[in-house]
Amino acid sequence: MNGLTQNGATTRREFLKRTALIWSALATATGVGSSDWERIFAAEFSDGPEPTADEIAAAIRVLSETSGPKWSDERLKAALTIQRSVDRLEAKDFNDYFNGSAENAARWIAERGVLRFLDAGFDKILREVPTTEVAEGTVVFWQIYNMGYVVKTPTQTFAVDVRHRRAPELEPLVDFTLITHNHGDHFTRSFIQAMEAAGKPVVSNFLDNRWKTGPDGGEYAFGDVKIRVNLVDHNAKLRRFVSTYEIDCGAATGNRVVYHVGDACNFAQLTPEKPVDVFIPHLAVGLDVPKCVNETLKPKLTLLSHILELAHDIDKWRWSYKYGLGICAKCASDTVLLPVWGEKIVVGG
Repeated sequence: MNGLTQNGATTRREFLKRTALIWSALATATGVGSSDWERIFAAEFSDGPEPTADEIAAAIRVLSETSGPKWSDERLKAALTIQRSVDRLEAKDFNDYFNGSAENAARWIAERGVLRFLDAGFDKILREVPTTEVAEGTVVFWQIYNMGYVVKTPTQTFAVDVRHRRAPELEPLVDFTLITHNHGDHFTRSFIQAMEAAGKPVVSNFLDNRWKTGPDGGEYAFGDVKIRVNLVDHNAKLRRFVSTYEIDCGAATGNRVVYHVGDACNFAQLTPEKPVDVFIPHLAVGLDVPKCVNETLKPKLTLLSHILELAHDIDKWRWSYKYGLGICAKCASDTVLLPVWGEKIVVGG
């Protein structure tokens, strides 16, 4: 199992430099001084080794115990530790971990800190979802990976865009699942099969089942949860390829609205009927997220998603914590979060 090559590390440094994030903007987003940001993240441009087991364990502890829009010095350092491991895992190696046997996956997890973090985040979700009691007026979210979330209300538990090697383990915990589009980083085939075997709804615009969304969109109701679906563009070639989900979470939540837009790229196509409580966009697919947050949608909370896509090459579409926090800064709002894997976010209550 070979790590990142010297050439790969150099390419990663060049990619990060091209992002040209402004330290003062990052300080606004995190509450950490610009000199601290520069000091903490300077190592992103070095060829340091894979973090030690103790370093990864400490980082996982910090990231699992902290949350919110303001990132402390400790949380930033923990993120950098994980980022060092991310930057040394090539896409082909992640795919070998994801698609191989359980024994092979265990070897990768033992060797690579970022995969231990991914696994630990999933363990946290499996522990917390069944034991979390959701109060009236409240919705609880757990970030899985990429655009994936588990969402729990006082009456329902559902998931969106589940992509994880262990995804079938979620089936007993959720009532239905939504998939935004037919790209492999937004669904897991084995999870779909588990849901279908259990007779649970799987909503998408590409699976041939009773819940398939047609070209004109659609509406669904699962218990007291009501969902309105529109099809929008992913990019200039993939027109009307992505389903956006406007989810009314029901009277028990105060009818809080979650707006998950997958890989939508055009803010002008985002036209929810109701005010948005929680907005879940892709941070770098062409969508003007700051404009959506500051001017058009004006959601009460934004969960900025799709960082650290490990199946993408290190220098192509694998957006770092640093990049994500830079987008948060451009939103000029303290209601924009950059969740980490396994993070629990409580809205309302």
